Amino acid sequence: MIVIAIILIIIFTFAYRAYLGLAGNAYSKCAVFLARGGGGDKGFNDLIASGLYKTEKDMKVELNVNSYQGDDKNIQDASFFLKQKYDLLIGVGFEYEELFSKLSKQFKKTHFIIIDSSVSGKNVASLIFREHEGGFLAGAFAALVAKGKPIGFIGGMMIPPVERFGDGFVEGAKYINPKIKVEIRYVGKDPAAFANKEEAKKLAMQLYKSGVLIIFHAAGAAGLGVIDAAVASKKYVIGVDSDQSHLAPKNVITSVEKRLDVVIYEFLTKAIKDGFKGGKHNFGVKERAIRLSNLDYSKFKFITPEVEGRLDKIQKEIIEEKIGVLKSIKNLYD
Repeated sequence: MIVIAIILIIIFTFAYRAYLGLAGNAYSKCAVFLARGGGGDKGFNDLIASGLYKTEKDMKVELNVNSYQGDDKNIQDASFFLKQKYDLLIGVGFEYEELFSKLSKQFKKTHFIIIDSSVSGKNVASLIFREHEGGFLAGAFAALVAKGKPIGFIGGMMIPPVERFGDGFVEGAKYINPKIKVEIRYVGKDPAAFANKEEAKKLAMQLYKSGVLIIFHAAGAAGLGVIDAAVASKKYVIGVDSDQSHLAPKNVITSVEKRLDVVIYEFLTKAIKDGFKGGKHNFGVKERAIRLSNLDYSKFKFITPEVEGRLDKIQKEIIEEKIGVLKSIKNLYD
């Protein structure tokens, strides 16, 4: 009877752990390296925070998250992490590629997640988005509503994810109107550009004054400056990462949502339940990780059912690979 009771207790314990989602890894301490601009950017960083909070709530775990910035001196000191005893490190953005490449080799029992970049190693998961698909949708939308008027793109700096947004935007616009003029600008040449709202606003004001009707921004926190310029100029802007329409309801006509909250939540949930899986993981329109936010007919009269119908068809064709969006960079995802 005692033996049977012990067996039943063991079975119940494992069943209960599985019920809580702890059959794989139960992370106890997590460090998040934020993209420039930090928390409160209404986009990239805030989405990650939202996904981690939902993971804790739904999986009934405490990740004990600590946040760091790219210019924090501590993150260059490997011994600092040894003392902290983190079992999960998340890098939000390309600038942590070198750091994670070094640390992942030193701390092989620690799991690493890097977003928008790729680092090799069994203990590293590289979460890469097909931003060009979202850019294509934004470009097609902008061209449909601009009706021949010039449109613009403002990126933070020239790094692959931002350039994919921009290249896709141009390709989508030209798909609708081969003769449309697309103005391209970048805020700066280093990661600090993603926090430079003043320069982003200045560039946007120049474009609006030149006759550009709509600007799509992929500039992180600096993009808030583009939205400010749209308000001041009474023109339109396409937001990025999250639905930014609440920031300027009369000016943000849609946003290219990059669902980092959903992706980080689903990846961690699976890792906790089934075990961590390193390597490249790709996300785009097909995976519901990239999409345009809801269109508001009542607020913007120029958004007609015909426009939405055309976009729905384009999105379907992207999923079915009938539209070869930027096939030249497909090797990035292999």
